[in-house]
Amino acid sequence: MTLPNAISMTRAGLVAPVVWFIALGHPALALAVFSLASLSDLVDGPLARRRHEVTALGTFLDPLADKILIVGTLAALAVQGAAPAWPVAIVVARELVAVEVRVRSPGLAASADGKAKTVLQVIAAAALLASLAWPSAGLATAAGALLVAAALLTVLSGVMLVRRAA
Repeated sequence: MTLPNAISMTRAGLVAPVVWFIALGHPALALAVFSLASLSDLVDGPLARRRHEVTALGTFLDPLADKILIVGTLAALAVQGAAPAWPVAIVVARELVAVEVRVRSPGLAASADGKAKTVLQVIAAAALLASLAWPSAGLATAAGALLVAAALLTVLSGVMLVRRAA
């Protein structure tokens, strides 16, 4: 196993403590772990390219790890009532479609809209966690708006992904 692939797998695995901290009512800890996991996405791809360790497994694992982290975090937030269910359902549906599309079209490269979607999803999830951690900061409205924007971009990038694969 290459180091970049291990980083991707660790990112996916970190969803468990994020969900656990959300469930236990420790959103600041969830945010810390979520942030660390999210930042690892900035490392694995460049590291794989620099070390000449780009693999088919890594090309599949990296976006899958992102999906696991985002979907798990948003689902836990929705269960806790910290995120409305409808944008979370949109994100879950799109990510399931994306996994299926990527399995059927393994050579399909990541696109700018897909990367922007992931960044906005990460920011929205982090904002939701921050709004739970520090309710007096008044972040809930902005966090909700970010989640709606992420859901809209998620739909758009999903449509574009399916069109590219067709």
